[in-house]
Amino acid sequence: MPHAVTRDKVRLYFEEAGSGTPIIFLHEFAADYSNWEPQMRYFSRGHRCIAYSARGYTPSDVPPTTDAYTYKHFYTDALAVLDHLAIAKAHFVGLSMGSYSSLQIALNAPERALSMTLAAVGSGSDLENLEGFRKQCRANAEQFETIGSAEVAKATREAPSRISFMLKDPRGHADFYAALARHSAAMRTRTASGRACS
Repeated sequence: MPHAVTRDKVRLYFEEAGSGTPIIFLHEFAADYSNWEPQMRYFSRGHRCIAYSARGYTPSDVPPTTDAYTYKHFYTDALAVLDHLAIAKAHFVGLSMGSYSSLQIALNAPERALSMTLAAVGSGSDLENLEGFRKQCRANAEQFETIGSAEVAKATREAPSRISFMLKDPRGHADFYAALARHSAAMRTRTASGRACS
């Protein structure tokens, strides 16, 4: 299995396909590298495409402490994958948590980005609501710790706000919640807690 190694010795699993100008895909909190498969398939026809699982998302390493899950770790991890592959610059495509990490690269290492495609980037970014965001992250962490990933996924899947997703795209709905349930509750707890502290 291919892995890139970060500064703090976390191994990040990645997959790549195609050749040409590189595109790196950064996933959201509820996903992993595999959720980019349709984009990898399509864009690898003319680009070198890379998708990886963020720290804490198997088959990448799962660091044991919350302090290893800050926003700085997440954005420098993307750069570690590029460094491992000897890629100086890439197009960044991110969703939610991955968008926020990509945005941090634009702010802190703009020379590494050819472009940014950011969807749902607003996670926790409004300073007026920062404490509310942190409180919600801590509550999410507690929920994962208390009832586990599968039960959180089930409760979230059946929430009234998610019914339109299910009606509009039943297969996408099922895939999203299977991914949410797939990863360990311990990882979800650390990631949510790390976001609360960042």
